[in-house]
Amino acid sequence: MKTALVIFAIASMSAAANAQDFQVGSRAKGMGGSYTAFGDDPVAIWTNPAGTAGQSSQFAITYQSFTQYEFNRVGDITGPETRGDPEQGLLDPPISPSFAGVVYQFGDADLEMAASIAYVRPFQIKYVYFFNGSSLVPPDVDLLTQTDQQFSRIRTAFAMSFKLSESSPFFKRVAVGVGLDFVYTKYKEVDQNPDPNRDTQVFEDSESGAGIGLGLLTTVFESGSFMLDAGVAYNSGVNFHFDLDKNIYPVWDWPTLYSGGLALYFFEGYPLRVTVDAQWIGWKRAVGSPDPTLGGFNNTISYSAGAEYRIQVKQATWLYPRIGMKSYDTPWESKDSLPALGLNRLQIKTKGDRLEILTAGLGLYWSRKTWQGETRLSGIDIAGEFFGETKYLMGIGFTYQFD
Repeated sequence: MKTALVIFAIASMSAAANAQDFQVGSRAKGMGGSYTAFGDDPVAIWTNPAGTAGQSSQFAITYQSFTQYEFNRVGDITGPETRGDPEQGLLDPPISPSFAGVVYQFGDADLEMAASIAYVRPFQIKYVYFFNGSSLVPPDVDLLTQTDQQFSRIRTAFAMSFKLSESSPFFKRVAVGVGLDFVYTKYKEVDQNPDPNRDTQVFEDSESGAGIGLGLLTTVFESGSFMLDAGVAYNSGVNFHFDLDKNIYPVWDWPTLYSGGLALYFFEGYPLRVTVDAQWIGWKRAVGSPDPTLGGFNNTISYSAGAEYRIQVKQATWLYPRIGMKSYDTPWESKDSLPALGLNRLQIKTKGDRLEILTAGLGLYWSRKTWQGETRLSGIDIAGEFFGETKYLMGIGFTYQFD
């Protein structure tokens, strides 16, 4: 009966959902990408630095695939059927993790503190565009452009968690966190000219900048069989000063991200966790203004929900089945009216402006005793994302708690 109740709760609570959400971490991916109220996962260094304050000292690394729109010649290169088709792909170079971070915890029960550092690559932009309207190109010719822009962020963060109450079940703790970032992007464009007598041209540029991240996490309510955490976070946008003209080359800045979420814990010992999130991403200001006759990219608001349940399979081994849903908001209005950057109109095959995506995952964790007799955990997480622009996306991660 209890198992049936748990399965029903997981399935029903994960029916809402997330978009281009900058999600990292296989655990978060398996739970629909809802992560802002995580307080025990190192991915909080990026998603909400306040969530690192009460963690054990630990390290985590994750590899995951992303949606890329690859050039596919269906017919005449100047025809309407020439497009970028969605495919699953890895970062460049493929050995690059989407997240690698370390949390070091110190302080005491009344004032928990943590210092952390992480390397984060939460998204990439690989699109196909048509470019026309320039004196560089004959007026009756559409020039096909394949772009690949990679983004990375190195963050150092600090967080503190304060005890507010001993007796009241409400607002027992609150944590705040701040991160300082070095941000880097690399842009590559390959122009496929329809004139067989002209060579393919390649344009490249790289830029860097600075950014910040802020986070707040609080325990709203805590009892023996139920707990509710709430978190909000801000990750700044970064404007890059490219040598390339943004009207000619479709280069992107790093958009601003706001997120908020809840984490609900159920039953004695909290074996069931349910998370819900919302994210706003400022894509509109991350790109140059389009030609007045063409529409531009939109800001997005996305929703997500997920759940995980802890199952003890041996004395020191646990399984964590996970499920989630995303309401994935793309930064264009429809598949029939795609946006433009400057004179470059997006030309990809897409399902539309909002997608409902199923996610699932599994964690395997085991414990060991330190020489001081304390318990430390290690674990492997795998996750899949289904029914999006591609058939599926995958992620795998490893977490290790220090002695």
